[in-house]
Amino acid sequence: MKTAVVLIFTLGAWVRAADDCVIAETEFGLVCGARKKATNGEDFVSFLGIRYAKPPLGELRFAEPQNPDPHDGVFDATTPGLICPQTDRPLSPQLENPPMGEDCLRINVHVPLASLPDGPDRGGRGKPLLPVLVFIHGGSFAAGSGNPDVHGPEYLITKDIVIVTFNYRLSAIGFLSMNSKYIPGNAGLRDCFFALKWVKRNIRFFGGDPEEVTLGGLSAGGALAHLLSISPATQGLGLFKRGIYLSGVGIGNFFSAAPLYPKILSLTFLQGMGISSFRSAKTIHQELINAPIEKILEAQKYVQNRTGIFLFAPVVETPRAGFTTMLPKDPEALLTEGYGKDITTLFGFANNECQAFKKALIDGNLQKILRTVPVLIVPQNLLFTSNALTIPVLTMKVSSEYFNSSLPTLEKFLPLCNDGLYKYPALRSVDKRLAVSAAPTYIYEFGYHGEVSVIRQVLMMDWPGAAHSEDLPYFFRPNLFYEIMKPDKEVDELAQPDPDSRMRLWMTTFIANFVKTGSPSSNPSAWQPAGPQLEYQSIEEPMQYKFQPAYPYLREKKKFFDKLYKIGRVEVFG
Repeated sequence: MKTAVVLIFTLGAWVRAADDCVIAETEFGLVCGARKKATNGEDFVSFLGIRYAKPPLGELRFAEPQNPDPHDGVFDATTPGLICPQTDRPLSPQLENPPMGEDCLRINVHVPLASLPDGPDRGGRGKPLLPVLVFIHGGSFAAGSGNPDVHGPEYLITKDIVIVTFNYRLSAIGFLSMNSKYIPGNAGLRDCFFALKWVKRNIRFFGGDPEEVTLGGLSAGGALAHLLSISPATQGLGLFKRGIYLSGVGIGNFFSAAPLYPKILSLTFLQGMGISSFRSAKTIHQELINAPIEKILEAQKYVQNRTGIFLFAPVVETPRAGFTTMLPKDPEALLTEGYGKDITTLFGFANNECQAFKKALIDGNLQKILRTVPVLIVPQNLLFTSNALTIPVLTMKVSSEYFNSSLPTLEKFLPLCNDGLYKYPALRSVDKRLAVSAAPTYIYEFGYHGEVSVIRQVLMMDWPGAAHSEDLPYFFRPNLFYEIMKPDKEVDELAQPDPDSRMRLWMTTFIANFVKTGSPSSNPSAWQPAGPQLEYQSIEEPMQYKFQPAYPYLREKKKFFDKLYKIGRVEVFG
């Protein structure tokens, strides 16, 4: 890579190097990004794999993130950084993971070339700063990355916003809780918090406005983004003013913040590691930080095989010296108390979420498991906040509502999964925001069945409507899909007759509108904030607004889960 610098302005200014390299100053040193082309032919620059925290190695494996050391010279930010240690790619174990390692706390910044400040061919300092979208990747708190293989900026970058993605510690490294002063849990959530603070301090150097940041995420990333919005640790810092939570919220039913949940996972993990749980917290910590990462990954597989659908996930913490307390109490309580009420919010979910998991559920013999352990039809968030008296009642009610009080089947489980894990938690979150007169809250349900679907291509399956994460490729380019699957064509933004193209144009437009203004539509009457009727936008066809109150089935299931929660949330904590 050529690094001959033509011109340097002042601290934080841009410098021009060779045509294949654009250099920026950050608080820790110069970084060199690569010029690329957006789908509309315009130039943008990607800065990839910048360290936002010190590598969490050795004693830092479970520790609070720390600032990276300043670097001399120019850091090569033209290729993606390491992804955090993980096992198979979600949904597609046949694809190899990119290079991974624990030196993975890396951040990516994408910015239109024309909007970069202080360049010799880009105008002066009077250029306005752009709004910023920070997006947290999903992957069940255990997989994925913010790299452009899945989160390609080529679509959204055409809307004059700055896009930021990053990696965070995953699975046991990121979310194991021993409830001790050494491993209190939530390391991955602290990474996200730390990345946001890096953005606050540095995004101006890239032409982004630190006062106009939207925090978004999908699935587990949506849950983390939502938790950050309600965490007492983030209040008053001005880290972000808007939130986009897609197919995942902080009170989601695919994990539980109840104390028993992380206890079961930690004991099972120690079994997989061959470490006695009766040893001192200090000794356990020392063994875990000395263990090779390969052994950690094997123990994670052991946990998955033993516990099935239970995941390492965010926990309610006891305040500990040396650690930022992210979740001092039940996220439900934080929502009820109005934390995050000033964040203008967009919730989204797919109409047929759990079809994406059907093959995995078949391979895992879920139907047999549910018939053997019927209490597992109860959403996890309730299973761990209930007691011996209420669990049988919950099981009976769920069985009656979704299985006609007969033996569970996979086909009948999928609607329960859709409603209980994704739709109801989002609607419950909206309810709680309405109760505290929060900032405007918008909802969409994505039901468009397009030609380009990463999940359907990988699984070689089909289904009506849209499944989990099928909205994502309409605003982030799935570069891995185009590289591996080599489809006959890529949707073309200018080919207006193509429905997929028009859907992509619409999705990127309303996401960008929300990032810029706090409203997804430039026509306020076409998409209004949700009210008591839980009005939402049904996205079934491109460019067709279908704003309506929650439909009868959704209202009926919401009432059912409201009643279920009153029965099941008997063990209040935090």
